[in-house]
Amino acid sequence: MSRRVFIFIVLIIILAVIIAGYEFIANLSYTRHITLPANMLASSSADSNADSNSGTDNGIIASTTSGTFGLSDPTLMSPASSTVDASSYSWRAYSNATAGYSFRYPTNLSVNADALGDLVLAFPKDQYFHWPLLDDAKITIVASSSCPTVINDRPDSQPTTLTLNGYSFTRTEGGDVGAGNIYHELAYDTQAGSICYHIDFLDHGSNGAGLYVGDQSLIASYDAVHTTDLTAVVTVFNAIVNTFRLMKSVL
Repeated sequence: MSRRVFIFIVLIIILAVIIAGYEFIANLSYTRHITLPANMLASSSADSNADSNSGTDNGIIASTTSGTFGLSDPTLMSPASSTVDASSYSWRAYSNATAGYSFRYPTNLSVNADALGDLVLAFPKDQYFHWPLLDDAKITIVASSSCPTVINDRPDSQPTTLTLNGYSFTRTEGGDVGAGNIYHELAYDTQAGSICYHIDFLDHGSNGAGLYVGDQSLIASYDAVHTTDLTAVVTVFNAIVNTFRLMKSVL
């Protein structure tokens, strides 16, 4: 055996050992960044009057203490889980007097405006998801003359109407799969005069852990953890929707 072939074989063995060790360590290090005990998000008195938040335009106006806030409408619950523990982080209030709405969100979400000026809240993937299925999940809030459409590859999913906090919402689900990618979308639309308020959740992930590992038991374990992660993220989104308020200036 030539020296070059011998070195190549040794390098392959070392690489295989490193990959196996990484998968083993990742499998042992599943510590949830958000937990799901029996507390729900219950409306706070600060949420009952959206106009009280209208003093600051286009920005975060206040930080709440850690605690629980709740979903009052069971139709907003994620089917796989009914609870979210908010005790590990604070919630902030955001108020946009120009667009005429306010809401609350966990402080560990990043808040920015996209190229179109729409408000975008991004979930830090290293805090809400586990390797190897680290999704890009974001919430976009749009106030415009028409309601944007969602990804439409779910012919079995029909829009539904519900009332939440006195507002009539249209709830729409969508999704798509292609080239190893999978997309989940969930949107709530409510109308005030000529303005549509569109609250949209979009998750972009990989189509299963089988794209990253070959061990079937690891694939099943990673996929199960990802299902729990995505359920928790959707439940947080639904809790945010529950805190959405329109200001009196647009009603």
